[in-house]
Amino acid sequence: MRKLTAVLLGCLVLTGCGATWDQELRYKIVSIDHSTPTEFFDLELVSEAPKGALKPDGLSRQSMQPYEISGGAGVGDEVLCVVEQKKGNAFEDSNVRTMVKSCRKA
Repeated sequence: MRKLTAVLLGCLVLTGCGATWDQELRYKIVSIDHSTPTEFFDLELVSEAPKGALKPDGLSRQSMQPYEISGGAGVGDEVLCVVEQKKGNAFEDSNVRTMVKSCRKA
């Protein structure tokens, strides 16, 4: 009975763990979004999504404000960004969140 309890407890712990993935990716600035009072660059992934990403389809298109990109980038330029994906555990939000940060002109 103790072994069964230990196995069940182990399974519960494993399903309760979150996950994190991060990598530097290359994006191209394809357009500027003027649909809101705040201006955004529309970014498109240059290559395929890397293997191991928690949600690869969440990497293909991103939006970012121009001031968040160092190096004075504009439409048509490529930028390198650190992309992080986090998945919550069973006790919190279990959706994958994608965050793009530390972008600079390539």
